[in-house]
Amino acid sequence: MYNKSAVVTGCLSFIGVALTEKLLREDWQVYGIDKLTYVANTKLISYFKTTYKDNFTLVSEDIKDVKWLPACDVVFNIAAESDVDNGNKDCSQFISSNIEGVRNLLSLINSRIITKADKPLFFQMSTDEVYGDLEEGVFDENAPLRPSNPYAATKASADLLIQSWARTHGLEYLIARPSNNYGYYQYPEKLIPLAVKQLSRGKKIKLHNEGKPIRSWTHSEDTAEAILTLYDNADRNKVYNISSEYEQTN
Repeated sequence: MYNKSAVVTGCLSFIGVALTEKLLREDWQVYGIDKLTYVANTKLISYFKTTYKDNFTLVSEDIKDVKWLPACDVVFNIAAESDVDNGNKDCSQFISSNIEGVRNLLSLINSRIITKADKPLFFQMSTDEVYGDLEEGVFDENAPLRPSNPYAATKASADLLIQSWARTHGLEYLIARPSNNYGYYQYPEKLIPLAVKQLSRGKKIKLHNEGKPIRSWTHSEDTAEAILTLYDNADRNKVYNISSEYEQTN
């Protein structure tokens, strides 16, 4: 029986772990790429290899430096620098990973895989932050890109690069823009795990703008489910927002 195969970049990241485990549970072959930064869940490496054996391969490498990709059905690009505060301080790593890393993956798909096999679908994990701030109403996929911080700007740049690549080189893609996520294995620099950590130590939580900004939160496992739903059913070469549609202030 043919097993579907996927490259998952950032496979040990927060969303990457949820997606990787879901794929493995559904008997996919996963070729994981992760540069093992401070947010990587390295304790899960042995679990994936022991539980799913030959279906899981891990390569420790930066996506901007990868020189080879295996033939596969889809490349799920989850790898990214994502902490807004870090990007505000110094966005050089954000440009390297979120833009140059994407460019490198696209080049590999076009120049290497195409010579030996069909092009895989390129599935880009973007963010709803590319739309910027909104005082009233809601965003949809046709909203203009108005990123308000360096992180969002690098993700918007990658989205535009992917769309231009499709027109120039015939790339088939999907771009997903999820809302804020929470769930298992999230590094405690993000709001919810940081709040849990601080409160469990009897400490106060620092909230941007007094916690008044309104956000929509989605569990990482629901986001992973949405990613596979899009892979299975969505029209190609389009953008899709992912959200629980439940909003509240921080």
